[in-house]
Amino acid sequence: MNRKTVTRLAFAAIVAPALAFGAPAAAMADSFFAAGMSEAGPHGASQAGVIAGATSGHGSDHEDGKGGKGGSFYIKKWNEAGPHGASEGGVVSAAG
Repeated sequence: MNRKTVTRLAFAAIVAPALAFGAPAAAMADSFFAAGMSEAGPHGASQAGVIAGATSGHGSDHEDGKGGKGGSFYIKKWNEAGPHGASEGGVVSAAG
């Protein structure tokens, strides 16, 4: 592959997740955060990600016109593998 193709693929790899996670944030119009990372080396590989969001519940989608109840959520996941084994874990929390 030439350098231009590699640059385009790297740009697409960075922009595509941002657009995928940004679309729900625009629809919610409250708050949303997502981040992730992956790495690999001679001693193993790992991957981790965090997604969090909050909604105020204000709006007129409900019959009384006062909006619904707001809430929040937090999700963290990770995986890793190396020469001595592998592990995975996660945390999920929500309030509404």
